Amino acid sequence: MLPDRLFQCKKLQFLLLGNNSLMNLSPLVGQLLNLVHLELTGNYLESLPAELEECQFLKRNSLIVEERLLKTLPPRVRDRLQTSSDKC
Repeated sequence: MLPDRLFQCKKLQFLLLGNNSLMNLSPLVGQLLNLVHLELTGNYLESLPAELEECQFLKRNSLIVEERLLKTLPPRVRDRLQTSSDKC
């Protein structure tokens, strides 16, 4: 489990959490408004929080997760992530 204080780091841009045996990702991740890269592979996550939509700089190609996890996001969040990566 990640400490809630982590999500108070408003300037955080890169968060590498691969292979950390995480079972969930807090919805507080949506408070990381400057996040541009998030790696979560190799954990025990069953879903991703919809609050990832708030991370406006995060794009599909910089969200490193198992493909099955993307399907757990609401369609509007998946669409925003995909649209963001199309603009690059």
